[in-house]
Amino acid sequence: MMNVLRRRAAPVLLLGQTAYVVLLEFAFTFLVPDTAELDHTESGSSGMLLYRVLVVVAVLGMLGGAVLLGSARVRDGIPRAVRAVWLALLALGEVAIAVAFAGSAVVGSPGPDTVISVLGILVSGCIAYSCIAEAGSAMRGAAPEASV
Repeated sequence: MMNVLRRRAAPVLLLGQTAYVVLLEFAFTFLVPDTAELDHTESGSSGMLLYRVLVVVAVLGMLGGAVLLGSARVRDGIPRAVRAVWLALLALGEVAIAVAFAGSAVVGSPGPDTVISVLGILVSGCIAYSCIAEAGSAMRGAAPEASV
């Protein structure tokens, strides 16, 4: 059962989470009215560039983690140390996402946002668990378990 979570469900959850991030970035970039001229709050280009780079790195890390968890051929082709570090960093990122969702759920009033926060915590928790378990397997040098 846990093998199904680690090999099949976690990559799908990561892909869904990546699509969520990309859609939110698209919406905040193109669908928000430009009021900088009215508010005199033009943002610096270097800050936006750094933000965009960080988002791209996070999305690529999440996509790579999904491939790493979901494909035995890719998993076997990557050195164990690289695989363990990549998945450990991804797990830390997922814990940070879960904490952010928890903070949102605690501060906000009960409603649809609370449901989304609880779902986000569950998804991030499942992904973090899968990454930690897979990183542990990589560090131990254990052969990957056969998929059911």
